[in-house]
Amino acid sequence: MKVTKVEAFEVRVPWVERLGEHMGKAGMPPEGAHRFVYKIYTDDGLVGYADGPDARDLIPKIIGHSPFEFMLDDSLWPLQVGLYDLMGKALGLPVCKLFGPVYRERVSVAYWSHCFPPEVLADEARRAAEAGFKVHKIKIRPAHDPVEQVKAIYEAVPEVQVIADANCTLWLVSKAVKVAKELERYNVFCMESPLPQQNIEGYKELKSKTIIPLAMHMGWGSGSEWTPNPITAIESRMVDYFVVEEHGARAMLNSGVLAETAIGEASASGGYTVGGMPLWIEVVGLGPMEAFGIHLAAAMKTAVLPSITYVFSQHLYEDDLIVEEFKFKDGEVEVPKEPGLGVTVDDEALEKYRVR
Repeated sequence: MKVTKVEAFEVRVPWVERLGEHMGKAGMPPEGAHRFVYKIYTDDGLVGYADGPDARDLIPKIIGHSPFEFMLDDSLWPLQVGLYDLMGKALGLPVCKLFGPVYRERVSVAYWSHCFPPEVLADEARRAAEAGFKVHKIKIRPAHDPVEQVKAIYEAVPEVQVIADANCTLWLVSKAVKVAKELERYNVFCMESPLPQQNIEGYKELKSKTIIPLAMHMGWGSGSEWTPNPITAIESRMVDYFVVEEHGARAMLNSGVLAETAIGEASASGGYTVGGMPLWIEVVGLGPMEAFGIHLAAAMKTAVLPSITYVFSQHLYEDDLIVEEFKFKDGEVEVPKEPGLGVTVDDEALEKYRVR
């Protein structure tokens, strides 16, 4: 089996109508997802699917080669997604089984909102709860009072837990402690990256003064340039959870292996405890990319926390550009069992959103 051709389709998929204006005000691209969808063809008739940023310059590197030559090769991201789709189809196996042991058949996932005004977050939280989500991740920033934001969600749906992600913008330990103490009265799952993450002593102080678990963001993403060595984070016990967002399967799985080295320890609030550092992953995109994230979460031992892979394609973008529907219930999405990613690009939707 060798790659014979790759088609790249530039697409723009809007946010769902109710969120377009709010996303733009929060600093997100107001037009929604601007991505490329890839179809990778082989000489035995298989087609692999991927989506992500512009990677057309990487296409010549895979033409004439077997997808199996590029296992765990993150330099081919996001084409890597389609290559794994092909490998799974060729072997008759779902992608998750190509990464090693599969730890779960259903992956816990969370809803997601940017730093919206409290009333908008309350409405989104109601939608999330009605859809079956148990956890709602929100961005907190100086533009809004984080306590009022979380309070609005709690009053709307008290059973939904909130991940408050500051992307390091609380800055001072004193401010972070004040916010944390006020948030303790509500149903908070954890605080993510409240302080610049190189401030190890600051995290330890904050952790000693709140019952809310703390999470550290590893890999790509806002605030990640301040990330200490994960082994340092584990040894210092500065946080309770990891958040893993990397561009590539090898980097994601390596972070998972590091998390397994931690000694399981429940947080002060009870929290989660497994044989290692509990984590969630973040893999955001259209249908093919988020399916890849679901497969990754299934194959990472400590990925027991609600991941951000599913919600963008299914609830925030106007279309996921795939034919199949993910099976979702009670905050969990079923890992596709079909060979490869288990999804097929919807050609009609592809034409609808294609950039001419």
